Amino acid sequence: MKLTNKYIGSFLASVLLLTSCSDDFLQKNSLTAVSASTFWQNESDALRGLAACYDGLQSTYLYNGGPWNCGPLNMDALTDNGGHFNWSGWMAGYDICNGTHSASSWLVGSYWSACYEVIKRCNVLIKNIDNVSMSESLISQYKAEAVALRALMYINLTMTYNDVPYLTEPLSITEANYPKSDRATIVENVIAELQEVTDALPTTADRGRITKGAALSILGRIALYNEKWDVAVSAYKEVVNLNTYSLFNDYSALFTQANEGCNEIVLAARFEGPGLDEGQSLGAHYGTPLEAINGTMDLSDAYYCTDGKPISTSPLYQGGKKTHSMYDPDVDRYLNRDLRLKATLFVPGMSWNGNTDTYGGASPSYSTVYVMKYYDPTDAANCWDSGQDFYIIRYSEVLLSYAEALVEKGGYNISEVIALIDEVRSRAGMPKVENVEGTGLTQDGLRQLIRHERRVELAFEGLRMFDVYRWKLLKDAVDRINAENTKYDFWYETRYYRGEMEYIWPIPQSEVDSNTQLEQHDLWK
Repeated sequence: MKLTNKYIGSFLASVLLLTSCSDDFLQKNSLTAVSASTFWQNESDALRGLAACYDGLQSTYLYNGGPWNCGPLNMDALTDNGGHFNWSGWMAGYDICNGTHSASSWLVGSYWSACYEVIKRCNVLIKNIDNVSMSESLISQYKAEAVALRALMYINLTMTYNDVPYLTEPLSITEANYPKSDRATIVENVIAELQEVTDALPTTADRGRITKGAALSILGRIALYNEKWDVAVSAYKEVVNLNTYSLFNDYSALFTQANEGCNEIVLAARFEGPGLDEGQSLGAHYGTPLEAINGTMDLSDAYYCTDGKPISTSPLYQGGKKTHSMYDPDVDRYLNRDLRLKATLFVPGMSWNGNTDTYGGASPSYSTVYVMKYYDPTDAANCWDSGQDFYIIRYSEVLLSYAEALVEKGGYNISEVIALIDEVRSRAGMPKVENVEGTGLTQDGLRQLIRHERRVELAFEGLRMFDVYRWKLLKDAVDRINAENTKYDFWYETRYYRGEMEYIWPIPQSEVDSNTQLEQHDLWK
């Protein structure tokens, strides 16, 4: 039985609420609404319940998000990849980008709520599906999908808030006060849960459904982010050995509806549009081309020239002929560059529906570059209601994460590591590692190579902030962006770094106020 293309959310709102509470007054049967006692009966009910779990991924604070919300594109804007320059002061995450946020900040609360909404829905399904009349194998599969989705949310939560409440079953009203668990315990439990359920999942499934490869990739991600190198290596190796995934041949055409079903996509948040109220607004913009989320010059400069060398050393680099400013951008600096640059960023010299961009837009961009990934210039009318899926996990991430885990574990075969990196670079038309960096790279040399490749390959896919946090590079990123602001005289916001507290988001103040057992992090008291 297939999930419908349109995720089902509102249909199950009453069911999810009812099954999350046990007080008598909530158990009265309605003559018109679905209730907990009449729902979880058959396979159709179970499928709807599972659809509700997936529906939570469409939140504008998870894997959707227009210019003022904070989906994956905007999460990268909290780092050295981008910024909220155009909408100073009222975009979600603006104060986190600046380093001026608090426990009462908009995004701090909204991201928490979005993650826990998915967790709640998954817990409801896991709690009730054993009562459904369907095969044991299908029950195990649906449970495994919910466990994997829940694990994905705990990755998001532990990478931002660190220690959080670890909920694995629905809470009643009397259980609403719940303490936080330490991150290490959550990670250990999530890893064990994923290892237990992966074999219950199919190798292939309807697009957007959790497969064995997706669950293993989620396992690899949480292990990698928490320096569990053996677990990460094992998980990613198993994904590769499934022989289910491969890199799509054209990076520039990958982020389109025409190719969202290709074998590179390990897991995606599904969207349908336009006109169905199921579309995403990742590509939303106002008037001028892509006027919403800006990239940074620091990111654009990170893309190497086509000879595989950085712009600071490559003879192919044509920039530096102008001072470069909002009103006088140096168009030549974007010649002879890694093709992923113009597939990711809309830069001076590119065309928008036949109009050449000379200022980053019809009016000057605050940084002269906009985010291009997931934007379709040929369908601007539907940019607020696009049917383009968001790719939560791509196979290129698997390859680069596998390479990183091997290097950090130590005792690696350098040829194996380089082959993984080369597979990603070659798809972008970039030369092989051996032809540029040679064969004698040290562990740190490989580490820096992988980190660079992750940045340019996965930019604006919601992973850069997690990478900056786990590599402890935030202070360096803040300094570079502030220096860039001065160098180019752009209208960037000034960013601040207040020390270790910047790596851990505060628990939302509303949660602390309403939960007597939930204690604020020491760094934020």
